[in-house]
Amino acid sequence: MVTCSNTFVLVLFSVLISECVPRSIEEEDESFLSVSKYTKYDDLVKLFADLEKTHPDLAKVYSIGKSVEGRELLVIQISEDVKKAHAGRPAFKYVANMHGDEAVGRELMVSLAKYLILNYGKNDRVTKLVNNTEIHLMPSLNPDGFESSVEGSCDSIGNGPGRHNAHGVDLNRDFPDQFDRHRSEDEAYLFGHRQPETVALMKWVMGKQFVLSGNLHGGTVVASYPYDDLRSGKDCCEESQSPDDALFKHLALVYASKNEVMHQGDTCPPEKFKDGITNGADWYSVKGGMQDFNYLHSNCFEVTFELSCCKYPAAAELPRFWRLNKDAMLSFIEQTHTGVKGFVVDEDGEPIKNAFIKVEGVPHFVKTTELGEFWRLLLPGQYNITALAQGFESPTPTTVTVPSNQTEAVPLKLVVRRRAVGRVKLQNIEVPEVVISEEKPEQNQHRRDVPNLPAADFTHHDYLKMESFLKDLAALYPKITKLSSIGKSVEGRELYVLEVTRDPGRHIPGKPEFKYVANMHGNEVIGRELLLLLAKYLCQEYTSGNERIQKMLNNTRIHLMPSMNPDGYEKSTVGDYKSTHGRENAHNVDLNRNFPDQFGETPDNQVAEPETRAVMNWSLSIPFVLSANLHGGSLVANYPYDGNPAMHSGDEYLAPDHDVFLHLAHTYSDTHMKMHLGQPCRSYPERFPEGITNGAKWYVLAGGMQDWNYLHTNDMEITLELGCFKFPPASDLPTYWADNREALLAYIEEVHKGVHGFVHSHIGGNLANATVSVSGIRHTVRTARDGDYWRLLVPGRYNVTASKHGYESVTEEVVVPESGSVSVNFTLMPDDPQHWSSAYDFRVLDNIMHTRYHSTLELYAELAELENKFPAIAEFRSGDSLLTASLHQLKMTDKVGSPEETKLHMAIISNLYASHAVGQEMLLNFARHIATAYSLGEPRHKSLLENAVLHFIPNLDPLYEKILHGFSGEQCQLSPLEEEFGDSLYHYITKTNLSPLTNYTREKAFVDLLKAEKYDIMLDLSSGTEDVAYPDLSRRLFEQFAQKYQDNRTPMDKYECRSTPSNHGNLLDVLCERYNTPVVSLGLSCCKMPSESDIAYVWKSNLRGIMKFVELANTGIQGYIKSEDGGPVRDATVVVNGFSRPYRASRNAAHYRASLPPGEYQAVVSAKGYVDQALTWRIIEGEVKQRDIILHRTNTEIPGGTYDDKDLYNDPNTVYISGLALDHNSVPLNTAKLLVYPLGTKKLVDPVATNASDANGRFVVSLPVTYMGREVLMTAEKDGYISRQRHVMINKNENMTPKVLFKLESDDKVLGMSRLVFVMVAGVVGVALVTLAAWCFSCRRTGDPRRDYMFTQLASDEKRPFTDDGKYEIVSKPYYDVEELPPSETDSEEEIVLLRNDRDWKPVENLID
Repeated sequence: MVTCSNTFVLVLFSVLISECVPRSIEEEDESFLSVSKYTKYDDLVKLFADLEKTHPDLAKVYSIGKSVEGRELLVIQISEDVKKAHAGRPAFKYVANMHGDEAVGRELMVSLAKYLILNYGKNDRVTKLVNNTEIHLMPSLNPDGFESSVEGSCDSIGNGPGRHNAHGVDLNRDFPDQFDRHRSEDEAYLFGHRQPETVALMKWVMGKQFVLSGNLHGGTVVASYPYDDLRSGKDCCEESQSPDDALFKHLALVYASKNEVMHQGDTCPPEKFKDGITNGADWYSVKGGMQDFNYLHSNCFEVTFELSCCKYPAAAELPRFWRLNKDAMLSFIEQTHTGVKGFVVDEDGEPIKNAFIKVEGVPHFVKTTELGEFWRLLLPGQYNITALAQGFESPTPTTVTVPSNQTEAVPLKLVVRRRAVGRVKLQNIEVPEVVISEEKPEQNQHRRDVPNLPAADFTHHDYLKMESFLKDLAALYPKITKLSSIGKSVEGRELYVLEVTRDPGRHIPGKPEFKYVANMHGNEVIGRELLLLLAKYLCQEYTSGNERIQKMLNNTRIHLMPSMNPDGYEKSTVGDYKSTHGRENAHNVDLNRNFPDQFGETPDNQVAEPETRAVMNWSLSIPFVLSANLHGGSLVANYPYDGNPAMHSGDEYLAPDHDVFLHLAHTYSDTHMKMHLGQPCRSYPERFPEGITNGAKWYVLAGGMQDWNYLHTNDMEITLELGCFKFPPASDLPTYWADNREALLAYIEEVHKGVHGFVHSHIGGNLANATVSVSGIRHTVRTARDGDYWRLLVPGRYNVTASKHGYESVTEEVVVPESGSVSVNFTLMPDDPQHWSSAYDFRVLDNIMHTRYHSTLELYAELAELENKFPAIAEFRSGDSLLTASLHQLKMTDKVGSPEETKLHMAIISNLYASHAVGQEMLLNFARHIATAYSLGEPRHKSLLENAVLHFIPNLDPLYEKILHGFSGEQCQLSPLEEEFGDSLYHYITKTNLSPLTNYTREKAFVDLLKAEKYDIMLDLSSGTEDVAYPDLSRRLFEQFAQKYQDNRTPMDKYECRSTPSNHGNLLDVLCERYNTPVVSLGLSCCKMPSESDIAYVWKSNLRGIMKFVELANTGIQGYIKSEDGGPVRDATVVVNGFSRPYRASRNAAHYRASLPPGEYQAVVSAKGYVDQALTWRIIEGEVKQRDIILHRTNTEIPGGTYDDKDLYNDPNTVYISGLALDHNSVPLNTAKLLVYPLGTKKLVDPVATNASDANGRFVVSLPVTYMGREVLMTAEKDGYISRQRHVMINKNENMTPKVLFKLESDDKVLGMSRLVFVMVAGVVGVALVTLAAWCFSCRRTGDPRRDYMFTQLASDEKRPFTDDGKYEIVSKPYYDVEELPPSETDSEEEIVLLRNDRDWKPVENLID
């Protein structure tokens, strides 16, 4: 009986327990998973309509716009009581299928919508989310691309259908980009020329102010967070951190940690991601991405989720993807409720819209909505938060603690108070609020005291008043000031400088030096008066206990020079708005044109003026870190460079430290009361977006002070134009002080940003004049006398190297914080050749000890010895063929003698110029280095020789032997009297300035070598410079190669580079264009022929850079190009978008190989008789991908018959010109060069577009869409043919201008002369013979003057062949040539292009901007 009772109780208890199980577990509805299929567009429209109809209180469907093909961009909003707005309810969104062929995210959105609706009221988690969040789900931003995609396709097919929208545009490259040089905040920039899908999403995001968002992609499995783009322009492998970097990492990890496959980080090899997350730019850089746009242009924090290795997997796999991502998607939505939320109201409780929420220490704001609401996502921690609103005073920051494990955001209410009308408070000073107006100079009728600065100070100070003012300050504050003169003006006035700092008069190690220089132009006086006011303000505030000023003067030595041109000031007059009276010094020289210039001497800087010499000597004697040059006449912060190589105004020319200069200019402009508005002066139409400009882009000048400071000292200087009025009335000075005071102080504080520290020797001694360099930035600073240095840098991660001759260099990885600077000290060890050789050069002591210059025979002997020592990888070739009879070489590769067709062939040459002698020794050293490393089994070098064949070709210039014979020591500026090989080679190839005394045997041998070997790339080891030279063809590619070398070499501090004119750059262009051999010339040392003991120094400085360059052979893509039946397509070419140089298939197996830096590339593969194929490649550092290409045949093309138009990728933002290049016999011309020039250019030096014809003579040239409807000048060129020009009218209705025909005449030689010269000579001879015959005829006086002539009229049939307009067409498609066949009256402008003779041409109106 007891047992029965116990059993009954147990059963009853079990029933009760089962009833208590949460319904969220028991009744979760996932019935939608029973059918696995993708939802096409029409089905999606119907599904969303049904969900809205059946659940009207939960679901609302709307469209944000239409796609290119007219499909609605549908969104379903899911929220409790969805038809009403709910205060305090944050908005969240998921956007999927941005790339049409990445389909998993699209179906997850459909499933998530069903799941939320079906489980609302059943599942507690879902119910809470729907009740408290506006959830917006967009299954497809690219419905057109999805409809053209194919299920089961795992990779995007080039630029074809699917990934891109119907216009062929990648939507995730179409958004405004923060690092776009032309970026602006106006609507023309934001929305102009963008795709309809992009514009619709941008307006949606900017209007709704979402809090959090996810962007769903496919192709790998990872969570990628901002930023996606890099300020440096690199393609990858460098973090680009946002101000909220830690928060973004947390958000990405929330999703990745809930997706077990993503969290592993290695689901889609070879890519690996720690914890399944990555910074976007560190993975690969994306310009114009959506997630960066969300963060920068709205309140929305967006993370990108890559959900599957296969982009469009089979539908049967969809349930698996739902299970992997369901919890992750819900957890990510829940993050919307973290951080801080609240309202901003005024004193009356009215909401304030568009107020900015500022979190101290995080330079990123969010805005309030129409209802004054805000949500600010934050990590757990303590924050000081305030609000900024126009017309209101900001409240004192409120300290808020964000707890861990948040489920609700911390509530916060911020109350702002209206600012008193007509007054603006700037910390401790109140001044009248200024209205921007350029109609007339501002006048303050009632002068008054500014706190701590009496009204008497706001006056103009001539020289005597200025002198008295400065002396009084120095006497009154002797402990923090020192007045000195750095020299005298032309008329003998002192050039005063006032130091303001604690312990003035000397450089204190570790204390940075700052300077302001004003009144360089005598009639630009605002800066002069501001520096006097600033000096007094600093002194008074320091002594009165202002903590900010005390910190500034205790830690910074500030130098103020109120007037660099006191003579010019004395000639100037009050009220001068824009004249030049008083601008120059007493010698009538513009001092801002009088400094040495990087582009050479000008009439204005041939003789340095006394004021210029004084400032230069002063600047070189003190280790200044930062400065500004104060001018007037405009309102803008102007940063280097002021000049450019062409000295052409409007062409931006940026310094290596562009990021730093941009930051400095923004610091002043953004802090200035009006400068950041970019308003023009009344006398000048120029506008400056955000109040900043590059000097050369504004207008070029040579001999400017800011460029000189940057190039010749450690000092970074910008020029500040402080007002449109050059010499305003004194009553305006309080306004100028109010506008500039905070900006002047904030700019001084920038001297403490970046990296600073000391460079010591191993025994603790200070190392003066040591070089501090930053990888990737070609600008160095040097240590001061006490070994201290300062290097301004924007926040980021850098490799910083300290080096000094006689010491081993040291490199440290440094992270510069968002605010402040980081201290890094270096200790350098004395140079130990054996230690260095063991560490970096595999103990090849011959490379580093007892170095000397080798004669030609000695060098050949050394290379031959390498073959003896390393026979498996080295082969010395000397006379084994005609090619090596005069140009001996060492070939080095893995398993030498085995097939080499699939390897990259790199030639390494030296002595292209005999005077560049040190390159010869570097070639020998590098050959030893590679061979020894391989023999030791070093993986990097082993991999290199497995992928490449290195051809070491020394001693190109036989003049080297004469130079070596006369060598007696260091010869840095060596200039041989005889012509060097590089110059004679250029003259031989171009047939210019040929010497009758030379047979050019060696030059011909070199050209034959290029033709026979067809090197993929040639590396020239040069000297006399530390620059890298490369051909203009495919410049963008070679720039990246050059940067790889520069980033990994150690700058040398012993020699100074000097620019010398040469044909070197032209030679590199010619070799690339004529022989398809790109030559990259590495400048190893500024000294052409250093002393023999310094050869080791040059080697140590360059080994790593050379190795990194050569290792590019280990990065790229290769494969075979085959036909459908597997046969090789040997005449195929591969053209990478943006690079002019084609890659050709090998002659035997049709193998191609392209060495490319890491990044994403589009390529087109073409061959005669085959359809062009477009491909997309993603190149990864240190990996050569294998991609075979299958080409499909087209109809056989018959010479002289019908030719199909060249296939191309149709970009709506581009217009195209297509046609044929033929010779006079209508035979297609291959590789004819087509160049397009805008009309109105004075010289044909800057083609706006170039391309080359293919094997069938077809060409397509692409131009920006702005050329639609305009007339351009086209030129066709080919070696051996006479160039021809045409004026072409671009189609104004379509983006294709077809059927442009060029027929080129062969430029054959006649009797050894070019045809043009022969025609001229023949004409002269003909005229002479006719004249002689006429004279002889007139001399005849005998004989019967009458002559009998027999005339017989030709029959009409016999003369017909000479009179018929026979139409012997070679090309059956209508490629019209107007000189031969004018258009008929029925031809329209859209069908043909009218080409006219230059003599008949008249400019078309309104075509030139």
